[in-house]
Amino acid sequence: MSFSIKLSGGEFLVGSTKVVVEHLEECLSPWLLSEYKYVVKLFGKSTVFTNVRDPVTRNILRGLNVEVTEKSIVELVTEGVIGRVIVLDPRARDGLKPEDLREVDVVVIGGIMGEHPPKGRTYASITSKLRLKCLVRNLGKLQLTIAGTAYVLSKIAGGVLLEELDIKFGLRLSVNIGNYEVSIELPYAFPYENGVPVLPEDYMEVVSRRSTVFEARSGCLEQSNNTPSTTSLR
Repeated sequence: MSFSIKLSGGEFLVGSTKVVVEHLEECLSPWLLSEYKYVVKLFGKSTVFTNVRDPVTRNILRGLNVEVTEKSIVELVTEGVIGRVIVLDPRARDGLKPEDLREVDVVVIGGIMGEHPPKGRTYASITSKLRLKCLVRNLGKLQLTIAGTAYVLSKIAGGVLLEELDIKFGLRLSVNIGNYEVSIELPYAFPYENGVPVLPEDYMEVVSRRSTVFEARSGCLEQSNNTPSTTSLR
């Protein structure tokens, strides 16, 4: 299935390439779901979520109208289901270029809520296991969020060079919680467009809720009575 990435300069057709998000967290938090929804917003039905072992999580993600499988990208490549692969990994030697995307079937994004400093989880869980079976590229040496990775990928797919993008480390969010103003520091890199950080629409809400509510109890949607319905995710 072909897909097109809509950019201000028109559409760039990327053959039958799929964008695979390898789910690597123990649970699906509202923050992680916000990141995932942004990937789907950019790539639509060309998004595939892999390694989703929990049936409740699979059901939630299928509500985004995309493919979801419990098999990992490593299993799919090893079994020959998927051929030509690029893994986006900050530890890669070379940066991603538009021409890298022309001859691959899949681009893999690690579904990881990053830690500071980074622990190299994409390398440990994906890159090291695929070894010579994939190309490995970075989007710069800074740790991007999942949504930021998807945005940068979409721009490079549209022909923009990595070095032409405005990517800055660190972001401070100020949110009002009742009568209090809370400042939240995010130690990740974020792409900017026209001087404004590119974020999912509900990012400030879910980040502030994680910082003030979910730290005190389970943040897993699978364990919550407020699990979103499939219709609310579309």
